[in-house]
Amino acid sequence: MKTLLLATLLILSFITGHSQTRRPVTIVTFGNSTTARRSGVQKVYAQRLHEKLDSAGIANRVINSGVPSSHTGSIKDNSFAKVVHAMDRFDTAVLKYHPDWVTINFGLNDAYQDKGRHTPSRIPLKQYKKNITYFITRIQKQGGRVVLLTPNPLGSRFERYRYDRVKEYAQAIRKIARRKHLPLVDSWQLFYTYINDRHLQLDALFTDSIHPNDEGHRLVANALFQIISH
Repeated sequence: MKTLLLATLLILSFITGHSQTRRPVTIVTFGNSTTARRSGVQKVYAQRLHEKLDSAGIANRVINSGVPSSHTGSIKDNSFAKVVHAMDRFDTAVLKYHPDWVTINFGLNDAYQDKGRHTPSRIPLKQYKKNITYFITRIQKQGGRVVLLTPNPLGSRFERYRYDRVKEYAQAIRKIARRKHLPLVDSWQLFYTYINDRHLQLDALFTDSIHPNDEGHRLVANALFQIISH
């Protein structure tokens, strides 16, 4: 009897110790202001994803590497926004963490036309695709997995030509995801499905026609959870 009890205690000790020392899944959310923490939003999708994984019993660390106004290039590519852009911070904001997963969410600032209709975007579409592909290659070389996110659509405060330009960048992300067999969170389609099902306008998911509100972030977090938790 004592031998059986001792064996049981040893097994329980092993199981408990194993669960306590299991390395958490490390996730980096790499993006712009639609990723970064934001005033007026209680919990962005990085925070919500962390909580959902926790609730599912999946040990995790989510690092929010979103920087407002950033595009996929370098400051030398377009310096309108004086921030640390994606290419300039990629090593320190993403690779240094040796993440298991990286979510990539750019496009709104890349597509933006500072001088109005019929003018170039901050980061031309061809260069945007090259930049995204570069990030994917480097992450995968390090052993990480990538989830691509399309940029979300623009709400009523923006001109139609801006909406149409962002749509091109969203389509580019879809094509890259298909070509590279990567999981995709199609935020563009996700938002439209939500509002169409409820007979709402796009602005119902934004704080200001461009940045998702809490409900928008909840939709993105749910979609990411479905990918990362399986």
